[in-house]
Amino acid sequence: MELAHVGSRSVAALESALVQALPDLPRRHGIAVLDDVLRRGMLTSSGLVRVRDGLCGRRDARRVRGWFDLVDARSESPLETFARLECVDGGVPPDELQVEIRSSSGGFLGRGDLGWRLPSSRWLIAEIDGREFHERTDALLHDRHRQNALILSGQVDLLRFTSRDVATRGALPTAIRRALAR
Repeated sequence: MELAHVGSRSVAALESALVQALPDLPRRHGIAVLDDVLRRGMLTSSGLVRVRDGLCGRRDARRVRGWFDLVDARSESPLETFARLECVDGGVPPDELQVEIRSSSGGFLGRGDLGWRLPSSRWLIAEIDGREFHERTDALLHDRHRQNALILSGQVDLLRFTSRDVATRGALPTAIRRALAR
């Protein structure tokens, strides 16, 4: 096992720690961990391949190997990963993550967490609102301003979901399917 040093302690290096930990994690948590270490730049794409390869011959390796096709560094939080996986499992995978919407003059209006391309170049955007960041007063005011700008651009249909929605099996993909069918 490769070691890293944190202060005066020796600990498992990240790739070794992931090889050890992933088989013990539930699927959505394992994928969220991989999304996060990639997003933060703690692990490279080649490091991700080494982690996948390091699982060969380990217990539950076959179960875990299927997760690597679902890893995406654009997920900005575990809750976004959980929401994306709910949609994938529910048969409505998003077309894009972190969809940037710009005004007709090119100015940045906002970014949506999960996006599905609609006819006539519009987007269905799903915003995933965790309590930690979206319930503060300043965040609520910012979110409201951004939501209004996105909707008023005429380019977006917007749905907002909370952690409770994401945790309710089938709720997210059902809502997305209904919105896509309109």
